[in-house]
Amino acid sequence: MSTEVAVPPPAVWAQRNDVLYLTINVECPDPTFKFTEDTMYFKGVGLPEKKNLEVTINFYSKINPDKVVSKNINRCIEFVITKADTKAPYWPKLTNDKTKPHWLKVDFNRWKDEGSDDEMNEGDNAMSLEDMLRMKNDSKLSFDDLDDDQEDSDDEAMPGLTEDKDDKEEEEKK
Repeated sequence: MSTEVAVPPPAVWAQRNDVLYLTINVECPDPTFKFTEDTMYFKGVGLPEKKNLEVTINFYSKINPDKVVSKNINRCIEFVITKADTKAPYWPKLTNDKTKPHWLKVDFNRWKDEGSDDEMNEGDNAMSLEDMLRMKNDSKLSFDDLDDDQEDSDDEAMPGLTEDKDDKEEEEKK
């Protein structure tokens, strides 16, 4: 380990009604982390620069530290954190800090607005993209009602792009 000052690791987060998704975006083979009802502590050495990383996150509201699931994959460490009150509204932010931490961003790949979960749970009124595509493929277009007997200006023959030598000679004779 180097003797430099520890810095907070880059992280992204998203949420649902009952859980938070927090991803620490560093390659860290042996991280140390601890959860309490109000905080998360993370410490490790980020590769390949061997930077000392350390941060304490003070959550906006309480979580259930016993139900935290973590997965250390190649380039990041993912956490699924269960909220203590799963019926509460969405959190407006992850931390209770007055200012936004520069190292924390929104995970737009996982983000859903508070109303999005409700819409998907409504059942009949909500339609997924998969359902829409299936409907599109099932409904074949029919052109039976088009009148093919009428001529359009589009039906006229196209003139040639190059002039033949013989055509020029015939025009000159006239």
